[in-house]
Amino acid sequence: MDDVVGRFAHEDPRSAQARRRFIALVANGNTRFDVAMAALLVAAEDRPETDVAGALSRLDSLGGRVRELVELARGTQAGVHPDEVAIGELHRVLFDELGLRGANADEYGRPESSFLDVALDRRRGLPITLSIVYCAVARRAGLDAVGIGLPGHFIAEFRGADMRVLVDPFDGGRRLTNEDAAEIVARVTGRSRFELGPQHLQAVPARRTIVRVLENLKMAYVRARDFSRALAAVERLLVVSPTAELVRDRGLLLRQVPMADGVNLSAAWFDLDLYARLMAHAPDAPAIERLARETWRDLGRNN
Repeated sequence: MDDVVGRFAHEDPRSAQARRRFIALVANGNTRFDVAMAALLVAAEDRPETDVAGALSRLDSLGGRVRELVELARGTQAGVHPDEVAIGELHRVLFDELGLRGANADEYGRPESSFLDVALDRRRGLPITLSIVYCAVARRAGLDAVGIGLPGHFIAEFRGADMRVLVDPFDGGRRLTNEDAAEIVARVTGRSRFELGPQHLQAVPARRTIVRVLENLKMAYVRARDFSRALAAVERLLVVSPTAELVRDRGLLLRQVPMADGVNLSAAWFDLDLYARLMAHAPDAPAIERLARETWRDLGRNN
Protein backbone atom coordinates (compact mmCIF):
# COMPACT_ATOMS: atom_id res chain seq x y z
CA MET A 1 0.00 0.00 0.00
CA ASP A 2 2.87 2.41 0.70
CA ASP A 3 3.93 2.17 -2.96
CA VAL A 4 0.37 2.88 -4.12
CA VAL A 5 -0.10 5.90 -1.87
CA GLY A 6 3.41 7.12 -2.52
CA ARG A 7 2.89 7.02 -6.27
CA PHE A 8 -0.14 9.29 -5.88
CA ALA A 9 1.26 11.66 -3.25
CA HIS A 10 4.66 12.16 -4.87
CA GLU A 11 3.89 13.28 -8.39
CA ASP A 12 6.67 15.87 -8.05
CA PRO A 13 10.04 14.13 -7.61
CA ARG A 14 11.17 16.88 -5.24
CA SER A 15 8.32 15.95 -2.91
CA ALA A 16 9.37 12.32 -3.05
CA GLN A 17 12.93 13.29 -2.20
CA ALA A 18 11.73 15.40 0.76
CA ARG A 19 9.71 12.40 2.03
CA ARG A 20 12.73 10.11 1.77
CA ARG A 21 14.92 12.60 3.63
CA PHE A 22 12.26 13.02 6.30
CA ILE A 23 11.95 9.27 6.82
CA ALA A 24 15.74 8.88 7.01
CA LEU A 25 15.89 11.65 9.63
CA VAL A 26 13.25 10.27 11.99
CA ALA A 27 13.59 6.53 11.30
CA ASN A 28 14.97 3.79 13.54
CA GLY A 29 13.76 5.35 16.75
CA ASN A 30 15.98 8.41 16.42
CA THR A 31 14.94 10.80 19.20
CA ARG A 32 17.62 13.49 18.85
CA PHE A 33 17.06 14.74 15.32
CA ASP A 34 17.05 18.42 14.43
CA VAL A 35 13.43 19.51 14.79
CA ALA A 36 13.96 22.50 12.52
CA MET A 37 15.31 20.25 9.76
CA ALA A 38 12.36 17.86 10.15
CA ALA A 39 9.89 20.76 10.02
CA LEU A 40 11.53 22.11 6.87
CA LEU A 41 11.33 18.70 5.20
CA VAL A 42 7.62 18.59 6.05
CA ALA A 43 7.25 21.92 4.26
CA ALA A 44 9.40 20.76 1.34
CA GLU A 45 7.15 17.79 0.59
CA ASP A 46 4.06 19.97 0.41
CA ARG A 47 5.83 22.89 -1.29
CA PRO A 48 8.64 21.50 -3.47
CA GLU A 49 10.06 24.98 -4.01
CA THR A 50 10.99 25.19 -0.31
CA ASP A 51 14.65 26.14 0.10
CA VAL A 52 15.60 23.88 3.00
CA ALA A 53 19.30 24.75 2.88
CA GLY A 54 18.52 28.46 2.68
CA ALA A 55 16.22 28.34 5.70
CA LEU A 56 18.80 26.40 7.72
CA SER A 57 21.40 29.01 6.74
CA ARG A 58 19.12 31.76 8.02
CA LEU A 59 18.75 29.98 11.35
CA ASP A 60 22.52 29.59 11.52
CA SER A 61 22.99 33.31 10.80
CA LEU A 62 20.48 34.30 13.46
CA GLY A 63 22.21 32.03 15.95
CA GLY A 64 25.56 33.52 15.06
CA ARG A 65 24.18 37.03 15.51
CA VAL A 66 22.87 36.13 18.98
CA ARG A 67 26.19 34.55 19.93
CA GLU A 68 28.14 37.65 18.90
CA LEU A 69 25.80 39.99 20.77
CA VAL A 70 25.93 37.85 23.91
CA GLU A 71 29.73 37.84 23.89
CA LEU A 72 29.81 41.59 23.35
CA ALA A 73 27.22 42.32 26.03
CA ARG A 74 28.92 40.13 28.62
CA GLY A 75 32.00 42.28 28.19
CA THR A 76 30.13 45.55 28.63
CA GLN A 77 27.19 44.83 30.96
CA ALA A 78 29.01 44.47 34.25
CA GLY A 79 26.82 43.28 37.10
CA VAL A 80 24.14 41.80 34.86
CA HIS A 81 23.61 38.07 35.33
CA PRO A 82 24.92 36.11 32.30
CA ASP A 83 21.57 34.36 31.90
CA GLU A 84 19.80 37.72 31.67
CA VAL A 85 22.31 38.87 29.10
CA ALA A 86 21.75 35.73 27.04
CA ILE A 87 17.95 35.82 27.02
CA GLY A 88 17.98 39.56 26.44
CA GLU A 89 20.12 39.29 23.32
CA LEU A 90 18.20 36.26 22.04
CA HIS A 91 14.96 38.23 22.31
CA ARG A 92 16.57 41.32 20.82
CA VAL A 93 17.45 39.40 17.66
CA LEU A 94 14.24 37.39 17.31
CA PHE A 95 11.57 39.86 18.40
CA ASP A 96 13.09 43.34 18.07
CA GLU A 97 15.25 42.92 14.97
CA LEU A 98 13.56 40.05 13.13
CA GLY A 99 10.09 40.96 14.41
CA LEU A 100 8.69 37.48 14.99
CA ARG A 101 5.04 37.51 16.01
CA GLY A 102 1.97 35.34 15.93
CA ALA A 103 -0.05 34.70 12.79
CA ASN A 104 -3.16 36.82 12.49
CA ALA A 105 -6.66 35.36 12.62
CA ASP A 106 -6.94 34.98 8.85
CA GLU A 107 -3.62 33.13 8.60
CA TYR A 108 -3.92 30.97 11.70
CA GLY A 109 -5.79 28.03 10.18
CA ARG A 110 -4.00 27.99 6.84
CA PRO A 111 -1.54 25.19 6.04
CA GLU A 112 1.30 27.59 5.19
CA SER A 113 1.29 28.90 8.76
CA SER A 114 2.71 25.51 9.77
CA PHE A 115 5.71 25.84 7.44
CA LEU A 116 8.95 26.91 9.09
CA ASP A 117 10.40 28.64 6.02
CA VAL A 118 7.19 30.64 5.60
CA ALA A 119 7.39 31.75 9.24
CA LEU A 120 10.93 32.98 8.63
CA ASP A 121 9.91 34.81 5.45
CA ARG A 122 6.73 36.38 6.84
CA ARG A 123 8.05 36.63 10.40
CA ARG A 124 4.71 35.27 11.54
CA GLY A 125 3.53 31.78 12.33
CA LEU A 126 1.77 29.40 14.67
CA PRO A 127 2.84 29.05 18.32
CA ILE A 128 4.63 25.76 17.64
CA THR A 129 6.33 27.06 14.48
CA LEU A 130 7.68 30.15 16.25
CA SER A 131 8.74 28.04 19.23
CA ILE A 132 10.73 25.78 16.89
CA VAL A 133 12.46 28.87 15.50
CA TYR A 134 13.13 30.13 19.03
CA CYS A 135 14.72 26.87 20.17
CA ALA A 136 16.67 26.38 16.93
CA VAL A 137 18.23 29.84 17.08
CA ALA A 138 19.01 29.47 20.79
CA ARG A 139 20.76 26.17 20.18
CA ARG A 140 22.78 27.61 17.30
CA ALA A 141 23.85 30.43 19.61
CA GLY A 142 25.15 27.95 22.17
CA LEU A 143 22.16 28.52 24.47
CA ASP A 144 19.48 26.14 25.69
CA ALA A 145 15.75 26.38 25.07
CA VAL A 146 13.08 23.69 24.83
CA GLY A 147 9.52 23.47 23.58
CA ILE A 148 6.68 23.23 26.10
CA GLY A 149 3.40 21.77 24.86
CA LEU A 150 0.68 23.34 26.94
CA PRO A 151 -2.85 22.15 26.21
CA GLY A 152 -3.96 24.18 23.21
CA HIS A 153 -0.85 26.34 23.04
CA PHE A 154 2.86 25.79 22.44
CA ILE A 155 5.50 27.89 24.18
CA ALA A 156 9.23 27.67 24.91
CA GLU A 157 11.39 27.63 28.00
CA PHE A 158 14.75 29.37 28.11
CA ARG A 159 17.14 27.39 30.27
CA GLY A 160 20.14 29.27 31.59
CA ALA A 161 22.77 28.16 34.05
CA ASP A 162 20.83 29.55 37.01
CA MET A 163 17.33 30.31 35.80
CA ARG A 164 14.50 29.01 33.69
CA VAL A 165 12.01 31.33 32.00
CA LEU A 166 8.78 30.43 30.18
CA VAL A 167 8.49 32.42 26.97
CA ASP A 168 5.62 32.86 24.50
CA PRO A 169 7.15 33.39 21.03
CA PHE A 170 3.63 33.85 19.64
CA ASP A 171 3.28 36.92 21.87
CA GLY A 172 6.51 38.65 20.98
CA GLY A 173 8.62 36.67 23.44
CA ARG A 174 6.62 37.67 26.50
CA ARG A 175 7.99 36.13 29.66
CA LEU A 176 5.40 34.06 31.47
CA THR A 177 4.84 33.09 35.06
CA ASN A 178 3.15 29.77 35.76
CA GLU A 179 -0.01 31.74 36.45
CA ASP A 180 0.27 33.44 33.06
CA ALA A 181 0.64 30.06 31.36
CA ALA A 182 -2.41 28.70 33.19
CA GLU A 183 -4.45 31.73 32.08
CA ILE A 184 -3.42 31.16 28.45
CA VAL A 185 -4.54 27.54 28.60
CA ALA A 186 -7.85 28.50 30.21
CA ARG A 187 -8.46 31.10 27.52
CA VAL A 188 -7.61 28.97 24.48
CA THR A 189 -9.47 25.92 25.78
CA GLY A 190 -12.51 27.85 26.95
CA ARG A 191 -12.21 26.83 30.59
CA SER A 192 -12.98 29.09 33.50
CA ARG A 193 -9.65 28.18 35.08
CA PHE A 194 -6.83 25.69 34.61
CA GLU A 195 -4.56 24.10 37.19
CA LEU A 196 -1.04 24.01 35.76
CA GLY A 197 1.02 21.13 37.10
CA PRO A 198 4.64 20.01 36.65
CA GLN A 199 3.50 17.51 34.01
CA HIS A 200 2.44 20.40 31.77
CA LEU A 201 5.90 22.00 31.86
CA GLN A 202 7.98 19.07 30.63
CA ALA A 203 10.12 19.57 27.54
CA VAL A 204 8.43 18.13 24.46
CA PRO A 205 10.66 15.55 22.73
CA ALA A 206 11.60 16.09 19.10
CA ARG A 207 9.36 13.30 17.86
CA ARG A 208 6.31 14.59 19.69
CA THR A 209 6.96 18.12 18.43
CA ILE A 210 6.88 16.96 14.81
CA VAL A 211 3.74 14.93 15.53
CA ARG A 212 2.08 18.13 16.69
CA VAL A 213 3.25 20.00 13.57
CA LEU A 214 1.84 17.29 11.31
CA GLU A 215 -1.42 17.09 13.25
CA ASN A 216 -1.91 20.84 12.78
CA LEU A 217 -1.15 20.45 9.09
CA LYS A 218 -3.53 17.52 8.68
CA MET A 219 -6.40 19.46 10.23
CA ALA A 220 -5.66 22.55 8.13
CA TYR A 221 -5.84 20.47 4.95
CA VAL A 222 -9.03 18.70 6.06
CA ARG A 223 -10.66 22.08 6.70
CA ALA A 224 -9.56 23.16 3.21
CA ARG A 225 -10.85 19.83 1.81
CA ASP A 226 -7.40 19.15 0.37
CA PHE A 227 -7.64 15.46 1.18
CA SER A 228 -4.61 14.36 -0.80
CA ARG A 229 -2.30 16.57 1.25
CA ALA A 230 -4.11 15.62 4.45
CA LEU A 231 -3.40 12.02 3.50
CA ALA A 232 0.29 12.84 3.00
CA ALA A 233 0.38 14.35 6.50
CA VAL A 234 -1.14 11.17 7.97
CA GLU A 235 1.40 9.04 6.11
CA ARG A 236 4.22 10.98 7.76
CA LEU A 237 2.52 10.77 11.14
CA LEU A 238 2.48 7.00 10.73
CA VAL A 239 6.23 7.11 10.18
CA VAL A 240 6.88 9.24 13.25
CA SER A 241 4.39 7.77 15.73
CA PRO A 242 2.11 5.03 14.36
CA THR A 243 -1.23 4.43 16.08
CA ALA A 244 -4.41 2.55 15.23
CA GLU A 245 -6.26 5.87 15.07
CA LEU A 246 -3.92 7.07 12.33
CA VAL A 247 -4.56 3.87 10.36
CA ARG A 248 -8.28 4.70 10.63
CA ASP A 249 -7.67 8.28 9.52
CA ARG A 250 -5.65 7.09 6.54
CA GLY A 251 -8.51 4.83 5.53
CA LEU A 252 -11.04 7.62 5.84
CA LEU A 253 -8.91 9.96 3.74
CA LEU A 254 -8.18 7.32 1.12
CA ARG A 255 -11.93 7.15 0.45
CA GLN A 256 -11.80 10.86 -0.43
CA VAL A 257 -8.83 10.65 -2.81
CA PRO A 258 -9.72 9.05 -6.18
CA MET A 259 -7.05 6.86 -7.77
CA ALA A 260 -6.94 4.81 -10.93
CA ASP A 261 -8.58 1.36 -10.84
CA GLY A 262 -10.01 1.94 -7.37
CA VAL A 263 -6.70 1.28 -5.62
CA ASN A 264 -7.64 3.94 -3.08
CA LEU A 265 -10.75 1.94 -2.12
CA SER A 266 -8.74 -1.25 -1.75
CA ALA A 267 -6.25 0.48 0.53
CA ALA A 268 -9.07 2.24 2.41
CA TRP A 269 -10.91 -1.05 3.02
CA PHE A 270 -7.72 -2.63 4.39
CA ASP A 271 -7.14 0.24 6.86
CA LEU A 272 -10.75 0.53 8.01
CA ASP A 273 -11.20 -3.21 8.42
CA LEU A 274 -7.90 -3.46 10.31
CA TYR A 275 -8.91 -0.66 12.69
CA ALA A 276 -12.33 -2.21 13.34
CA ARG A 277 -10.72 -5.53 14.23
CA LEU A 278 -7.84 -4.15 16.29
CA MET A 279 -9.99 -1.59 18.13
CA ALA A 280 -13.19 -3.61 18.46
CA HIS A 281 -13.99 -2.00 21.82
CA ALA A 282 -13.47 1.59 20.63
CA PRO A 283 -16.66 3.70 20.55
CA ASP A 284 -16.35 4.29 16.82
CA ALA A 285 -15.50 0.67 15.90
CA PRO A 286 -19.07 -0.26 14.79
CA ALA A 287 -19.30 2.77 12.51
CA ILE A 288 -15.87 2.10 11.02
CA GLU A 289 -16.78 -1.57 10.50
CA ARG A 290 -19.92 -0.53 8.59
CA LEU A 291 -17.86 1.86 6.49
CA ALA A 292 -15.36 -0.91 5.75
CA ARG A 293 -18.20 -3.12 4.46
CA GLU A 294 -19.52 -0.25 2.37
CA THR A 295 -16.05 0.32 0.95
CA TRP A 296 -15.79 -3.38 0.06
CA ARG A 297 -19.11 -3.14 -1.80
CA ASP A 298 -17.93 -0.01 -3.61
CA LEU A 299 -14.74 -1.79 -4.56
CA GLY A 300 -16.75 -4.70 -6.02
CA ARG A 301 -18.87 -2.33 -8.08
CA ASN A 302 -15.74 -0.64 -9.46
CA ASN A 303 -14.42 -4.01 -10.58
